[in-house]
Order: sequence, then structure tokens, then C-alpha cells
Amino acid sequence: MKKYFVMLMVIALFVTCFFTYSFGSDSAKKLIELGSCPKCVLSGVDLKGVHLKWADLNGADLSQADLSGANFSEAHFVNADLNNASLISANLNGADLRGANLSGADLRNASLKSAYLSRADLRGADLRGTNLSGVDLRNANLKWTNLSGANLTGANLTDAMVKKESLDVAILCKTKTSLGEQNSGCKSFGIEDDPLKKLMAFGRCPKCILRGVNLMGANLKSADLSQADLSGANLYKANLKDAKLTGANLSNGKVMGVNLMRANLNGADLRGANLSGSDLQYAKLKRANLNGTNLNGADLRKANFSGADLRNAKLEWTKLRGANLSEANLTDATIKFETYENLDIAILCKTKTSSGELNSDCK
Repeated sequence: MKKYFVMLMVIALFVTCFFTYSFGSDSAKKLIELGSCPKCVLSGVDLKGVHLKWADLNGADLSQADLSGANFSEAHFVNADLNNASLISANLNGADLRGANLSGADLRNASLKSAYLSRADLRGADLRGTNLSGVDLRNANLKWTNLSGANLTGANLTDAMVKKESLDVAILCKTKTSLGEQNSGCKSFGIEDDPLKKLMAFGRCPKCILRGVNLMGANLKSADLSQADLSGANLYKANLKDAKLTGANLSNGKVMGVNLMRANLNGADLRGANLSGSDLQYAKLKRANLNGTNLNGADLRKANFSGADLRNAKLEWTKLRGANLSEANLTDATIKFETYENLDIAILCKTKTSSGELNSDCK
């Protein structure tokens, strides 16, 4: 009788494990295919090196999962369970981890720039060498967390539960705590003397000289680069959404595929720059110099180009619906549209073209 009972227990355990594994595999497949799996059970799943930017994993169970080297930038993990998960060298820049359980998680050398971790549970987590610059850690629990060498530049730890000894081994510069701003690591980190480090740490570097700098794929959302010299810079696929670039010099820059939604580029110098395929919806480019600029395939819907210099610019297959071209100069610009579309889809008033002045939208 005892023998049969043991056999039944073994079978029950096998069936339970099989269905748990099968369910987890199905959820992982759904996540990979759709990039979204909120409240899914993914405990112990192997997702090493996956690219799931913007993924929706709110409320998901990822406890003990292997996410090392994965790209989860700007993903959503609100109230997710990531306890004892491996996130070594993972990209979580801009991710939303509010209220997430990261207790015991391994985040060594991971990057969480500008991530949201308010109310997160990081008890016993390993954050050695982790980039936490600009992170919101308000009301987070950092008891027994290893912060050795962690970069907390510009982070906000107001009302966070953290021991002073833990902070003493981290890099602190413009770091907000309940005891005030901490700046012990500013000089040693060499930020003030290095404009690139200053930009990446604080998200602002007005009037900085950054000629020819490589910022490919950089997350510079809401960055202040007003009057900065970025001539010849490589900004390929960078995120400059809501950035302040008034009067900045981006001439001859590689600005392809860049997110510039709602960016302020009033008076900027973009002569000869390549902005093909970039997203400039609702961007401000009043009186900007775009002489000879490549805007092929760019999304310029609702952008403000009033008074801009667009002579010799390339505007083939560019989305211009609702763009304000009042008083802009498009003389000798190369313009091609989808079938049945023309410049009338934009706002035209005192707009100069090679065919003469256009005033269809003057009031």
C-alpha cells in the first residue's frame, strides 16, 4: 500500500511539473511573438539575450528567470515578480519597475538609466557596477542591497529604505536622498570635466562641445542640449524625444532613425545633416537652418517649420500632413509624395518654392 502511495505521489509531482513547464513555455512563446505578456507565469524561464524593448510584463511572474544580457529598455514591469531573477548586464534603460519585487535579484553591470523603481523591493539585490543614473528610487526598499560601484548619479532616493554604509560604496553625484543631495562622487567620477559623461549622467549639457561624438542608440529623452555643438555627431537611432536642442549645431550629423518627437529645435543648425527616417512629429523647428538636409522618409507631421530654411533639402516620401511651413523657404528642395498628395497637406502661407510663393492657408 505504501509502495502504491509513493508511486502516486511521484506521478502527481511529474504531472504538476509537466503542466507548469508547458504553461511557462507557452507564455514565453507568447512573449517572444507578441512582445507582451502581462500577468503571465514565466517563473524560471530562460530569456537570455532577448530583445523585447517596450514589452508589457506588468504583473508577470518572472521569479528566478534568466534575463541576463536581455534588452528590456522602456519595458513595463509594474508590480511584476522578479525575485531572485538574473538580470546581469541587462538593458533596462527607461523601464517602468514601479512596485516590482526584485528581492535577491542579480543586476550586476545592468543599465537602468532613467528607469522608474519607486516602491520597488530590492532587498538583498546585487547591484554592483549597475548604472542607476537618473533612476527614480523613491520609497524603494534597498535593505541589504549591494551597491558597490553602482552609479547613482542624478538618482532620487527620497524616502528610500537604505543604509548609509550601502551608499558610501556607490557613486553619488547630484543624488537626492532624505538627508539632502549627495555629491561625494562628482569629482572622482570626472563628470564636470567631461561633457559626454556630464550629458549621460545628468541628461543635460547646454553649450557643450560634442563635435563628432558617438551617441548611437543613446537614450537622451528630455535631455537639454541647447546651443550645444554636435556637428558631425553620430546619433543614429538615438532617443531625443522631448529634448531641448534650441540653437544647437547638428550640421553634417548622422541623425538617421532618431526619435525627435516634440523636440525643440528652434533656431538649430541642421545643414547637411542626414535625418532620413527620423520621427519629428510635433517637433519645433522655427527658423531652423535645414539647407541641404536629408529628410527622406522622415515623419514631419504637425512639426513647426515656420520661417525655416529648407533650400536644397531632400523631402522624398516625407510625411508632411499638418506640418507648418509658413514663411519657410523650400527653393530647390526635392519633394516627392505618395500618389494624390502634394504640398497642400501642409500649412502654407508665404511659403517660398521654386514654383513661386504658396499662400493657400493664409488667414
